[in-house]
Amino acid sequence: MTTPTILAAALALALTCGIAFAQSPATPATPATPAAAPAAAPAAPTAPLPTIAAHKCEKPEFPGKVAPETRIRKWSADFRGYVDCLKGYIGERNATIEANSKAAKAAVEEFNSSVTEFNETVRSLNN
Repeated sequence: MTTPTILAAALALALTCGIAFAQSPATPATPATPAAAPAAAPAAPTAPLPTIAAHKCEKPEFPGKVAPETRIRKWSADFRGYVDCLKGYIGERNATIEANSKAAKAAVEEFNSSVTEFNETVRSLNN
């Protein structure tokens, strides 16, 4: 393949991928004619979903209404511990979600700037 052909193919791929990452509402594009439709871009590889460990908080069993006051107080304290454990687990999950979101946003920004740089380089080669 010649350099202009490789650049044209890379540009087409970059522009197609750039549309996929656009942050505007998705609207299906309908080409005017079937011949005008661009070639389908190869599907991006998908990573397997990570396995997320379930919480290890143990819910205490209610001893019953007729249980001695000391058992009901212990159950109440154990239940507060259970709720605190769940809150901690939820906090960890939310922190992970936030970190993943920031990393994904940074990757999208890098992708967008790289495609812009690539497009400018191709334009400068054509001028």
